[in-house]
Amino acid sequence: MQTNRSSWLSFVSRPVQIGTVAFGGSNPVRLQSMCNTDTMNTEVTVNQCIQIFNAGAHLVRITARNISEAKNLSKIRHQLNEAGYTRPLAADIHFNPEIASAAASRVEKIRINPGNFVHIFPGKTDYSETEYQQELDEAGRILKPIIAICKEHKTAVRIGINHGSLSKRVLSKYGDTPKGMVESAIEYIRLFADEDFHNLLVSMKSSDVRTMIWANRLLAQRMMEESFNYPIHLGVTEAGAGEDGRIKSAIGIGSLLMDGIGDTVRVSLTEAPEKEIPVAAQIVDSSKKLISDSRLSSKYFSKISPYAFELNAFEKKNNVTPDIVSGNAAVSILHPDDIRKAFVKKPESELIFKYTGKSGFNEFLMVCGSAFADGIGNGISCANRIFTNNEQRQIYMMLQSTRRKISTAEFISCPSCGRTEFDIESLLNEVKSRFEHLKDISIAVMGCIVNGPGEMRGANYGILGSAPNKVHLYYKGESVRKNIDQKEAVDTLQKLMTEKGDFKND
Repeated sequence: MQTNRSSWLSFVSRPVQIGTVAFGGSNPVRLQSMCNTDTMNTEVTVNQCIQIFNAGAHLVRITARNISEAKNLSKIRHQLNEAGYTRPLAADIHFNPEIASAAASRVEKIRINPGNFVHIFPGKTDYSETEYQQELDEAGRILKPIIAICKEHKTAVRIGINHGSLSKRVLSKYGDTPKGMVESAIEYIRLFADEDFHNLLVSMKSSDVRTMIWANRLLAQRMMEESFNYPIHLGVTEAGAGEDGRIKSAIGIGSLLMDGIGDTVRVSLTEAPEKEIPVAAQIVDSSKKLISDSRLSSKYFSKISPYAFELNAFEKKNNVTPDIVSGNAAVSILHPDDIRKAFVKKPESELIFKYTGKSGFNEFLMVCGSAFADGIGNGISCANRIFTNNEQRQIYMMLQSTRRKISTAEFISCPSCGRTEFDIESLLNEVKSRFEHLKDISIAVMGCIVNGPGEMRGANYGILGSAPNKVHLYYKGESVRKNIDQKEAVDTLQKLMTEKGDFKND
């Protein structure tokens, strides 16, 4: 069956109650973040939760790496209640289903990752149909007692798919693709549905903005085909820090919200977690003003794929990448519909996006970024003046985030959590300062093994936390230097890049 290109635009989620807060349905888009503290340090974790809630979060997620941490969630929940903070907590679970069982009675929501939940064929990369089903059946068996606990305590579950941690089973069948991400979720949704459990949310996350957009559109479509309607959690994972992390997040999350997809968001920045909330709020508020017309959008997506990259005809013919241009032959952009109308009318023509100053510049970048991610657009101009240096830098960040024009090195970094055992924010800043002048090089700085190895597959070089204040260095997905002291990591990485012929001074 060929997947419909536009019926996903009519996806509407069901409401799901998570503790004191309702998600999905007609409820507002909810904001959330995640602690980066040691979960066993109750006081520090409670204080950070309070900071995040005070910033405006509706939910805070906390790492649970083992049974002890899962049990300590009771103390954290109790102390927050005593302090008057009753909004829900979520436990972040990877690798061990027993931790999910321990956490499910203590907080209002658990997150599980199908990519690392069950493996009965360790080391296997090619699965027969029988083996594929055996592992899926085992997942269903292991989920049953967890579902029973969640039913008893009215605990919600997020099926959280990460592009960087798809299971070997799914990779063997679908490859490292948006379809693989979506089918991984659909398989688990069916397992929950088989047990008549519907207190679910679903997420499709990737550090690649385009992959994140495609996967969430396809998720909405596939859920409609399967008669599922669970709320969708949006986020560009490992977005990074500073302006580039904010721009990536705005394009990925904003693109979907403008088309009516998304019920809760988390902006993943390599910064203090409470700083994520105002950024998320701005994206949500901007998107409310920029909701696309569904009939126009159906025409737009009849001409391009919403699930894969299709470069516009003008660029394919002329082989000219998008850039900042001068001149008045441009479409004034205030809303995504301005772009979609122009493209539907003349899909073969050059399409220049003009900034008029009548809307906020961040909103302009979000709207244009969405189109560039779709393969649309050939340039950007400014009415009656030239762009400032800061605006130019942000435009090139937007073009790089959508992979339409590469101007600098690309940096991928996780926001850190309780699993991170080194100062990832300072190390990322050092890496960016040393290597941002390079071009056509991607460097991943990751806190732990959850998504780290997967992100290393797509990066030229990588730094992955391995022990307290220790890291491994990666080259093209392979670990090549082990247990390097954090203080020596950047110098060692530069030596490695020099050996491979990739480091050059300014």
